[in-house]
Amino acid sequence: MIKKEHIKQAIDQIEKRSPEIGYSLDEMLGMGVIDSPSEPDGPADTENFHFLFDGEKVLVNRVLFFNEGTVPIEQGLLIKYGELVRKQELQDRGGIPTFREAYGEIHRAGLRLVVIHEIDYAIARIRNQALSETLIARLETMKQGGAACEPMVFYEGIVDVSTPAKLGRFEISMDSLMQVADINMEFFHVRFILNCLIRGVENNLIACMVNGSVEGLLFLAVKEKLFAKDLEIKYIATLRGKTWESEIQAAKPLKGVGTFLVAGVWLLWKNELTTLREVVLDAELGARNFYESVGFHSRGISSFVLGPPRGYLLRAILSMANGCTNLKQHAVTEIQKNIRRQVKSLKKKPKDEKALSERKAVIAAVKECLKKDARPEFTEAAVQSLLKFQSRIPESKEMMETIW
Repeated sequence: MIKKEHIKQAIDQIEKRSPEIGYSLDEMLGMGVIDSPSEPDGPADTENFHFLFDGEKVLVNRVLFFNEGTVPIEQGLLIKYGELVRKQELQDRGGIPTFREAYGEIHRAGLRLVVIHEIDYAIARIRNQALSETLIARLETMKQGGAACEPMVFYEGIVDVSTPAKLGRFEISMDSLMQVADINMEFFHVRFILNCLIRGVENNLIACMVNGSVEGLLFLAVKEKLFAKDLEIKYIATLRGKTWESEIQAAKPLKGVGTFLVAGVWLLWKNELTTLREVVLDAELGARNFYESVGFHSRGISSFVLGPPRGYLLRAILSMANGCTNLKQHAVTEIQKNIRRQVKSLKKKPKDEKALSERKAVIAAVKECLKKDARPEFTEAAVQSLLKFQSRIPESKEMMETIW
């Protein structure tokens, strides 16, 4: 639960960087315009804490709060303050067109304020550390909304049922940082992204993009061991909701974004980073079920290693690989091996609901190989295996009939 002292600490941090804004927020806290909730978050609200700003609930991501302290509260305060200022400007100007248009303009003003505040803080840190003036110039241009570079796209595929998505580098710009400020995502916030830029590891940020919108992010690293190096998924998160509640219904987060991100990592590993031994991660307690569902296996108390892709993970890999123009032969061979393995697994009869669900996922992956735009190597691997085991796979005839 967010307490009043947490809000006060966040305001004090803001005041160090923006005295005028900090003073105004402190006054609002004293007047009760900003307040802590009167009751603890109920059991239904398991994802976020919240505080109140002018009677409106402002969500604070639990994971960010536990990991970063007051940072998500600072973000929420700055967004609402920026909205308040813009709302007053519009009222003074008069002639607001529609509620929806006004709401969008007001909210964007809040997002822009928090991004500018964090960019200024990043510039101050760079100057204190006597780092690159070129980096400062880049941030100053970014603050003015300078043109963003077109993101480098690694692979294209699908999320949800059939929504086109792109996996590529997260390009840091005013627009993309405003999106980060706008989404309630574990691990990733504006200050973290800018810290990556300062440290020179911004290329390790990978995004799932749908129609130009960020749907998920991950941060990759190389984990060095005594005799080998692993590709580590340091952080991964998908869009779970917004940092505010509004009368305008937000779009429901797309399904399968996490699987899409892991599929992209697997393909990068097999196609580009073949000297690395394994894909690993340290599991968050609440996310173990997801990691296991996409093919990670536990190693020790909290470490996980990615096993051979299966089910929906293999389907996501296939959707990316089918459209990939620079897929290397060793990656093709590896995918063919996994297709054959998955078809063979269909010989087993499902004994419970979990096994039935897993079988459904395998069938979805095999059908991806039989589409008209599938690579011939994948279609051939699937067809040969289906023919080989057709007497023991009840669905084989139906799947074969779907071949374009």
